Amino acid sequence: MSKSAKLYQLSRKVHKWSGLILSVFFMFIAVTGLLLVYMIPLGVADELRTGKDASPSQSIPMDKVVTIATSQDLPGADSVEDIFRIEYRPSANVYQVRFNNGQGVQIDVSTGKVLSTNPDYSTFLITLHDGSFFGDWYRYTILTMTGISLILLSFSGYYMFGFPLYKRRMAKKKARDLEV
Repeated sequence: MSKSAKLYQLSRKVHKWSGLILSVFFMFIAVTGLLLVYMIPLGVADELRTGKDASPSQSIPMDKVVTIATSQDLPGADSVEDIFRIEYRPSANVYQVRFNNGQGVQIDVSTGKVLSTNPDYSTFLITLHDGSFFGDWYRYTILTMTGISLILLSFSGYYMFGFPLYKRRMAKKKARDLEV
């Protein structure tokens, strides 16, 4: 058996088994990604409310945003340490306060009025999708290896697709050369 045929067989085995094992991670990333894309139509995310029209200079200070958000009697959302992230949405004139426990509060930027206090599943989905839910070890080892493996699987797939085409062309060329 030629070297190229042995390389082809090895590529098929590596491609098959690594693809089978890594498909678990690829499926996990794909499913969480699809849920993120379609979270509003599926009802997973709270719709973004719209605050009162005002200029950025009329915004309430950040310490007041924290005070308002933590005073909503949400379980596990009592202090600034419980806040995961505060987002400013200028298109809706809203602050979105996201807590570590999956709670969310939407606050009007200019008045400080609470527009919504619903569970925030999008933060949970984002942390699952980007791996931060499992910790840095997952993000920097498993996801890095998954990304590199996807690249290698792509190259081995290209090789497995292209090698038979190359062999057929060479066989046809050899047959033509023998006819002449």
